Amino acid sequence: MKFEPLNIEKHDPKKVSELIYETELRTFRSLIGKDESEAIKNIESLICMGNNLFGNENIHVVSDNDNEVLGILVSFKVDDITLWKELKAYSKILNFFDLLKYLFKETLVDGMFTDSFAPGDYYLCNVAVDHSYRGQGIGKYIMENALELADGTTCERVVLRVTLKNEKALKLYKRFGFKVTSKNIAGGFLKDENTYDMELLI
Repeated sequence: MKFEPLNIEKHDPKKVSELIYETELRTFRSLIGKDESEAIKNIESLICMGNNLFGNENIHVVSDNDNEVLGILVSFKVDDITLWKELKAYSKILNFFDLLKYLFKETLVDGMFTDSFAPGDYYLCNVAVDHSYRGQGIGKYIMENALELADGTTCERVVLRVTLKNEKALKLYKRFGFKVTSKNIAGGFLKDENTYDMELLI
């Protein structure tokens, strides 16, 4: 088992996009595809395209000796992600109407959920383990390596977001010293997507 940067030539980007899809809030998933299949395909396009939040440069994988993807980490410095870069990437996978819808709703989501993250933070955006390999310590292995990545930057704080109902992940993050900084209670079309923001000072 090894932790390494995603290489789209040897790792399966479709498998990576499926794991990202599983960890995202329903609201985001609905913005990038009319159904699960289209959303996963669009995430895969973003991965291969690069230079965006889900670009391959922001992804590490846990893989076995046959390069099968067992788990993933999407992480980056918050100030490396800009609205312009995101719009440029999404304009290549969404039609004009869907891009406007994405921009409008994502702005609302950002306003409600991301105001506690700041430039200089290191953001653990997606942590996921394939269903077939859960319970084998891979989540712990990803977190150990994620904190090493963060430690190699100039960041002083590692941040993440977890849904209130994901008790296993919450327990894992607390074991690594993360503390809850805020609870995000959503309404309207975001109801049932309540989350905790968590931080670890490094």
